[in-house]
Amino acid sequence: MRQGLLGMGVVALLVATASAVSAQQFPGVADGTMVGDARRESSAYVDMARIRSGPTGGAREGVCPLVRGASAEVNAYVASRLRQVAKEVGAEYAHQACEPNVVVLFTADPEQLLSEASRTKRFNYSGVSNRKAQQFKASTQPVRWMHGSATPGMKTRDARPYNALVVVDASKAADVKISALADYVSMVSLADVQTRAAPDHSIINLFDNAKGAAPQAMTDADRAYLRAVYRAR
Repeated sequence: MRQGLLGMGVVALLVATASAVSAQQFPGVADGTMVGDARRESSAYVDMARIRSGPTGGAREGVCPLVRGASAEVNAYVASRLRQVAKEVGAEYAHQACEPNVVVLFTADPEQLLSEASRTKRFNYSGVSNRKAQQFKASTQPVRWMHGSATPGMKTRDARPYNALVVVDASKAADVKISALADYVSMVSLADVQTRAAPDHSIINLFDNAKGAAPQAMTDADRAYLRAVYRAR
């Protein structure tokens, strides 16, 4: 039985909090303004109600992204890019109605978002080791992510996640082109780079100043890496 990383209540809560993101600029998609408003928050609740609170198919049965917290244009761009990359590398992806298993949230205050989720005890860390859950909560990176496994406590032997939660700190990522950010989010959503290390010349180095001039788009090496991940059985 496959256990979902996210339940209905927690995802609705996370999205509502993420929708309060302050205005930020992301060059690359029109004005790229990240602004939350009441209409967007309300529609997010409706959309998020489709998240299963019980067993879920996960990414192995079709990548179904849900992106919230930024402007409608940015949300749509990132979700579209995720689907495009999934198709390019041979990952199954959902075509129409599906249960979201890759949730990407933009927020101006990740700590507040996660703190509120913990305070109300509506965050389900099933399928995630305590160590990884603590690392996720303590992270100060511009983008943090967490993958769920098929069964609580189970150690996955390959880099294909069953589901993923990605939280983008809108303030720290404000100077990054949305095209680069979308590729980065796609990479960390579709593969567990901690289980199987990403290539040296990779979009994964986007926020690593020590690596020098990092790629601003997914590289050929990244695509080869993802294809290898999804060829594995």
